[in-house]
Amino acid sequence: MTAHRTKLVITFSVLAAVLVLTPAVGLTHAEAEGRSGVVIDFGYWSTSWVGVDFGDGMDGYRALEKACELRGYPLVYQDDERTKVFSVNDQSNLQGKIWGMYLLDGDVWVGCDDPGSVMLGQGDIAAWARASGPDDVIPGTDQSGFTYYSYADGGRSLRTGEKLKVVSLAPSVTETICSVGGLDYIIGTDLYSNYPSGVAAAKEDGRIRNVGGYSDPNYEWIVKLGPDVVFCEGGTGEHVSMADRLRKSGINCVVTYDVSTLDILYDNIWIVASAMGLSENANSVIQALRGTVDAVSGVIGYQAPVRTFIALSADPSPWTSGSGTFASDMISKVSGSNVFDSQSSSWFMVSKEQIHSKQPRAIIILHSKEVSSQEEYDAIMERIDPVWRETPAFRDGNVYIFSGKAADLLSRPGPRLSQAVELLGKALHPGSFLGRDPLDAIPKYLGSDYMEYLSYQRVMA
Repeated sequence: MTAHRTKLVITFSVLAAVLVLTPAVGLTHAEAEGRSGVVIDFGYWSTSWVGVDFGDGMDGYRALEKACELRGYPLVYQDDERTKVFSVNDQSNLQGKIWGMYLLDGDVWVGCDDPGSVMLGQGDIAAWARASGPDDVIPGTDQSGFTYYSYADGGRSLRTGEKLKVVSLAPSVTETICSVGGLDYIIGTDLYSNYPSGVAAAKEDGRIRNVGGYSDPNYEWIVKLGPDVVFCEGGTGEHVSMADRLRKSGINCVVTYDVSTLDILYDNIWIVASAMGLSENANSVIQALRGTVDAVSGVIGYQAPVRTFIALSADPSPWTSGSGTFASDMISKVSGSNVFDSQSSSWFMVSKEQIHSKQPRAIIILHSKEVSSQEEYDAIMERIDPVWRETPAFRDGNVYIFSGKAADLLSRPGPRLSQAVELLGKALHPGSFLGRDPLDAIPKYLGSDYMEYLSYQRVMA
């Protein structure tokens, strides 16, 4: 569950006087984060948050016992002294993953050797996790180092007691909010958020307002809406700066982690849900996404990795993904290998000569304009640069175009990445899926109809 925070993700689908308030003094962490409680992390992205009043002080063992009492979880110790936890809610220790207590030190968890000697009080957050170490525990803070449990409970603001009002500054974050039941709390988004359909409908009737572009959110427009929480994307510098500015004006912000792997996406889903007081919704969403990825990987089985090139356009020298990107991680999940994964850059422009030298066996092209017919696909293929043509992918007819809404799947690091994984799997290993179902194939071009070709998506409970 380690969250990697340093890579810049370029989102393909996003093209790069009102009320003015003078920023006040920035909030301290203590002022912004006064809620106390226990995070019970069962591992494998199954987590429970329990708000606990520690009163005049409570040691680590008593805190766990109180949290289990409130949740109705059976707690079993493996020694008479009750100092070694064996299982929580029937989830016992595993080889390499044992129950232990962790405390936040800044923005990282630190293991606690003697929970009985730790006294927890108001504003403290402890984690009891079945983990291999601190890096295996669900992140205790967002990317900017702020805890996220003190903003809401059950979709109601802890500050005002009223229904939560949230703003999202990125399409991927908007989709994440909606996936955990947060659509009705959104009052503002960036210009390009358009999924799910309820977002677009709410924009049309004025329930959701635009607060600027993806890379240029408008501070005054956000402040005018008076949100309780603003959700920002950690891979975008403008969002990180905006979060700092808004916090100084007394507005709570959550900065999600830059998604370079599906594992980090799962962390973000938990963080977003918990910030809205809807943490109980996160587990079912995460397990559904993981279930889809596991099912698709299971269909493919062991296959030699297919050398794959992903292009953010059909230009002769397009942008592509290098190492440490969610695109590269998805390709690896379906027995593919990103031909530019050895590059230290995350997203960068590549020359046609470099493409030729890699000799990809499959090419995935993201195309902003909808491609809805074989004729349109053929027209794009006819314009492909001659150097691209001298690759096994082109010669063997393994060039796929993800256009319109399908292109969004591969450019937004949100909960629909599980859909992208299935479609990529069917592009790279069509025989594995056809062997199970002779009709389970995708065309060489996908657009708004892409959902017709999905059959392994798990339902979110």
